[in-house]
Formats: sequence, C-alpha cells, structure tokens
Amino acid sequence: MAHANKLFIEAATVAVLCYIAYIDFRTFKIRNESLILLLVLYAVYALLARSSYEILSNVLFGAVMFGILLFFYARKLIGGGDVKLLSIACLWVDMHCALLFSAALLTFIILHVAAVSIRWVGTNRIEGRRGIPYAPSIAGALITLILLGCA
Repeated sequence: MAHANKLFIEAATVAVLCYIAYIDFRTFKIRNESLILLLVLYAVYALLARSSYEILSNVLFGAVMFGILLFFYARKLIGGGDVKLLSIACLWVDMHCALLFSAALLTFIILHVAAVSIRWVGTNRIEGRRGIPYAPSIAGALITLILLGCA
C-alpha cells in the first residue's frame, strides 16, 4: 500500500513540476501556491518513504542551498521564485543523487540557452539583461531523478 501511495505522490509531483515549468516559461513567474503544493507533496512523500535521518539531511541540504541561492538573488542573477523552487527541489534530492541532479540541471540549462541562441525560445529583459526562466530546467532535472528512482 505504501508503494502505491509513493508512486501516486511522485506522479502528482511530476504534474505540479510540469505546471510550474509551463507557467514560468510563459510568464517568467512562479506562483507561491504551486511551491507550497510541491512542499506539501515532499512532506507526505518523506513521511512515507524516508527515514528521519534522510529527512533531516534533505532539510539541511535545502536550507544550505537556499542560503547560497540568496547570494545570487541579491545580485539579481536569479529570481526569487527560482530560489524557492530550487530549494524545494533540493529537498527531494537524496545526497547520493546530488551530483546527478546537478548534471541534469546543467544539461537542461545548456539546452535552454542553446534554444535561446537559435531563437527557438524567447527571453525576458530584466534591467538591461536577457533572462531565461529556470523553472523548466529545474523541473526537468527533478523529473529526471524521479523517473530514475533517485528522488
């Protein structure tokens, strides 16, 4: 029974990530309600599938990433929604999968930048610079881990 619930939560998480990615891609905004839903899904998933040590490790990893990402947010290199989304995504990533998550995230960002460079997708002008939405890359990386059974 717990295995079926775990799969249901993972499927719901993939759906929420796809929604967040789509909305950010179209509007360059990430709604807090969607992030709260993703956080609640993690909490339920963690209670079903993770030990207390793993949950503590996940929360610590997410908090450290939030602190690091605030540095980039303060320099206007990343948006506030991206900071929150990536911090929540880090909750889902077990420490033994962090390198895989980083590689997947980098791959999706490179693909997005390549699509921008050949004008397949647009950018958003922010204070004289071009910006891309990061939620599609973050969602793609986390969905990759979920599909590989690593999240």
